[in-house]
Amino acid sequence: MNFIVLLFTVLLQKQTRKPGYQRDNAWFRRLSGPFNVPNMGFKGQFFVYCLIVLLPCLLLGVFMASLSGLLGGALSLLIQVAVLLYVLGRDDFSQRVELFNECWRKEDYQGAFCCAQSFLSLRRQVECQSPFELHQAVRQAIIHAWFVRFFVFVFWFLLLGIGGALACLLSFWFFRQFKLPWVKSLLGAIEWLPARLLALSMALAGDFVRSFPQALAFASDFHSSSKRVLTQTALSADQQEEAGFDCQAAQQILVDTNQLMLRCGILWLLAVACLTVFAGF
Repeated sequence: MNFIVLLFTVLLQKQTRKPGYQRDNAWFRRLSGPFNVPNMGFKGQFFVYCLIVLLPCLLLGVFMASLSGLLGGALSLLIQVAVLLYVLGRDDFSQRVELFNECWRKEDYQGAFCCAQSFLSLRRQVECQSPFELHQAVRQAIIHAWFVRFFVFVFWFLLLGIGGALACLLSFWFFRQFKLPWVKSLLGAIEWLPARLLALSMALAGDFVRSFPQALAFASDFHSSSKRVLTQTALSADQQEEAGFDCQAAQQILVDTNQLMLRCGILWLLAVACLTVFAGF
C-alpha cells in the first residue's frame, strides 16, 4: 500500500504543480493562536506540541488503521494520497531552477540571485559575492530544498505511515511559528536518519568513488546538521575552484545537481517497490 500511495502521489504532484504554490497553513495558525507558547515553561510548550501536532496525527493514523475491506481500502488510499500530496506540496521546483538558469545564461547574476532568493533560503550577503560563491550557495540550497520538501517527508511516511509524514510537516511549522530551541533539536533528530540515507543515495546515484567515503563518515556523526551532511557529500566530488571558475560549465553543474536529486527520488521509489514485492512492506 505504501508504494502505491507514494507512486500515485508523485505522479499526481507532477501533473498538478503550480508555480509559486504555497500550502494553506492558516488552519494551523488558528489552532495554535490561543496558546501563548513562548511564555510557557517546557511542560506547557510540550503539552501544546502534543495537542496540536501529535494528537491530530495520531487520530489520523488510528482512523486509517480502522478502515478495512474493499471500500475501506479504497477510502484509505484516497485519504493518504490527498494528505501526502498536501504534505509534499505542489510547487514547481524544477521550473524555478530553470528560471534561475535562464538568468545565469544571460550573465544576469543579480537577477539570478533574486530568482534564487525567491524560492531558496540564501543568505543575503551572497548578493554581493562573486558568481562562484553564488553558484556554490545555490547548488547547496537546491540539495537541501529537495531534502526538506520531499525526502524527509517520504522517509517518515514509509516508516510511520501518513500520520508520521503529517507530524513531520507540523513539527516544522511549529518551530517556524515559535522558534523554540528544544523543537529545533527535535527537528535535528527527525532529520538525522533520512539525511544519512539520502547522502548514501547521492553516492549511489552520483560519483560513488568520491562521495561514498564522505557519506560513510557521516553515518556515525551525531553533530552535523542535515544540510552539512548532504552538501558535503555532494561537494566531495566537486573539483571546482574560484580561480578557474567557468560560468557556462557551472550552469550545467546546477542542472546535473537537480538531476542527481531526481535520480535519488527514483532510487527511493525502486527501493520501496523491491521491499513491497519481496518483503511485503
